[in-house]
Amino acid sequence: MPVQPSVAALIVAAGRGTRAGGDTPKQYRVLAGRPVLSYAVEPFLASSRIDHILVVIDPSDGERYGQAVPSSPRLLPPVPGGATRQASVCAGLESLASSAPDIVLIHDAARPFLTAGLLDAAIDAVAAGSVAAVPGIAVVDTIKLVDAADLV
Repeated sequence: MPVQPSVAALIVAAGRGTRAGGDTPKQYRVLAGRPVLSYAVEPFLASSRIDHILVVIDPSDGERYGQAVPSSPRLLPPVPGGATRQASVCAGLESLASSAPDIVLIHDAARPFLTAGLLDAAIDAVAAGSVAAVPGIAVVDTIKLVDAADLV
């Protein structure tokens, strides 16, 4: 049986969501009764292939973070992010360096609809020898007719 690579998930949740407007960053906004971040973390917690999950947060979001994610032994203590997404990813990678995972998956906390299949496909691609993998799904456009009052 082949040895499974060690896999860590790095979830970037330090952004402020200013383009989206409002007082609450996107990852902490409620969607169907739960913070968006909880949906983003869920597929990683559900996967037996993920050894560690590290969330990078804004230093001022400790309380929000604690309310948004469940406890799990695979969920490492959050680390503070930087002024940019790049700086936040760097902070997360530096924090993971001591555990030296074979594969690091980087995911945006404001993307709540990651599927198990897409997660597995990314791991499989890198485990098979790809240097990196960027999973994606095809976009489906919807065209609607509107009347003079802009009603569909």
